[in-house]
Amino acid sequence: MNLQMAIPSALHQLASLIWIGGMFFAHFAVRPTLAGTLDPEPRLRVALGVFQRFFPWVWAAIVLLWLSGLWIFLAILGGKAALYVHAMMGLALVMSLIFVGLYALPFRRMRSAVAAGEWLRAAAAFRWIRGLMLINLTLGLVTVLIAAGGPFLIPA
Repeated sequence: MNLQMAIPSALHQLASLIWIGGMFFAHFAVRPTLAGTLDPEPRLRVALGVFQRFFPWVWAAIVLLWLSGLWIFLAILGGKAALYVHAMMGLALVMSLIFVGLYALPFRRMRSAVAAGEWLRAAAAFRWIRGLMLINLTLGLVTVLIAAGGPFLIPA
C-alpha cells in the first residue's frame, strides 16, 4: 500500500471532479433548463444563486488541486515529472487564472447588477461568465484526458 501517493492523488481527483463536474453540470444541464423555463429576471437571479453556491467550492477545489498536485510533484516526484505532468500544470495555471478573472470581474458585476435590478448589465456579465466557464470546462476536460492517457504514452 502506498499511502504517500494514494492520499494526494485521491484528493486531487476529488477536487477535479468537483470543479470540472460542476462546470459540466452548469453548462449542459442548469443553463439550458433555466433558458427554457424562466424569464430573464428570475433566470439571472437563479443563475447568480447557483454561482454563489458553486464558486466557494471552486475556490476550495483550486486550493486542493494546487496543494495535492504540488505535493505529488515536489514531495513524491522530487520535481521531476514527465511532459504530460507539466502540461497539466500549465493548463491548471491557465484555468486558475481564468477563474480568478471570472470571479473578480464578470461575477462581481453580475452580483451588483442583479442587486440593483440592472438586468441588461447582469445579462452581459452572465454571458461573460458562461463563455469563460466554457473555456475552463474545455481546458479541464483536456486536462483529464492528458491525466488519463499521459502515463500510457511514456515509453517503457
